[in-house]
Amino acid sequence: MKKVFLTVAVVFATCAVSAQTSVVKEAKSAKSDPVKAAQIIEPALSDPTTAGDPETWKLAGDFQKAIYDDENMKLYLPGGQADTTKLYNSLAKMFEYYMKCDEVEQAKVASGELKKPKLRKKLAKTLVSVRPNLTNAGSDAYNSGKYDAALQFFGLYCDAVTAPIFSDMDEVKNDTLVPLIANYATLAANSLKDNAAVIKYAEMGKNHKEEGYRALMCLAEVYKSDEAKDSIKWLAAIKEGVERFPNQEYFVGNLMDNYIQKGQVTEALAEIDGIIANNPSAYFLYVKGVLQYENKDYEGAIATLQQIVDKNDGFVAEAYSKMGDCYFFPGQDIEEANSQLAMDDPKYAEGEAKIKELYSKALPYYEKAKEIAPDNKALWGQYMLRIYWKLNRAEYEALEKELGY
Repeated sequence: MKKVFLTVAVVFATCAVSAQTSVVKEAKSAKSDPVKAAQIIEPALSDPTTAGDPETWKLAGDFQKAIYDDENMKLYLPGGQADTTKLYNSLAKMFEYYMKCDEVEQAKVASGELKKPKLRKKLAKTLVSVRPNLTNAGSDAYNSGKYDAALQFFGLYCDAVTAPIFSDMDEVKNDTLVPLIANYATLAANSLKDNAAVIKYAEMGKNHKEEGYRALMCLAEVYKSDEAKDSIKWLAAIKEGVERFPNQEYFVGNLMDNYIQKGQVTEALAEIDGIIANNPSAYFLYVKGVLQYENKDYEGAIATLQQIVDKNDGFVAEAYSKMGDCYFFPGQDIEEANSQLAMDDPKYAEGEAKIKELYSKALPYYEKAKEIAPDNKALWGQYMLRIYWKLNRAEYEALEKELGY
């Protein structure tokens, strides 16, 4: 009885192998119609009896190459209309199947089943010839909002650098375009919120001299996110951004905020002075003014912020508002202290006089901020309202109505 069962099992196994082998043969016979042949061979790619044969994967890749070649030819024919979706999908599958073919063949060499690889050199040469079109595929997908497809194409381009199949191809290993394309892969991954892919490709992309800041921004945002929060790696990315791209406001602003939160304003001022020495932009001057304000160096802050007004090249309303803060908030401190005193206390009257003096000095700056940025009420609204409450109730009521309170 056991022999009968064993025989039946052997028969089934033999039939299964035979069935998948016949699928491969059928696909070969249909190669004149590569689309049909590609469909026929699909089952053989997931069946262990044929998926372990490098020739199966080569054949599947050959069909995709034929589809690709047919569509690509249409691009060069007068009046030709290529199906770019079909073109690019076959390109991606060609990469997938040929690289899998190489992987399976190398495994057989490692196990001693084959003495040496026979297909790698030819497959690598073929893929190198079509690899540049992966960037076109990625760009088309990205511009169409198909970020998953864009990530696939850009990723294939970048991953080729370390793929074993290209180990002898210097034109791939030394490809200077990879950091730029890695930035695009990072942006696509960022749109998909694929943190692992952002981290992977940002590490490649950050090395691009002009566009690398994009990769580092995305990397910092990942380490700032709830899903992958890591304050140490976030700060490292921000510092690297400042070092590599000192003109990018994103990195400098975040680094200065970090210094302020840690109470390291002196260190921040030293760093921003170095940055301003090379690029005295309105934003960096504003950052310095804010740091001086935080350090209670109000005179220094006003002097720095006045430079922004004089330059008249951005951040003018913000500069006026912050100059107002240099008088308003010290007045607030006195007002808070005064609230603890009895009204008949001589110090109370002194405090009230000082408050009115400081608020009177702050008001013109907030008025200028309002004049320049009337819609940005955060720069002037609440401050002017508080000042008017203290100095001019009629103006207070008019402003309260204007603000919609």
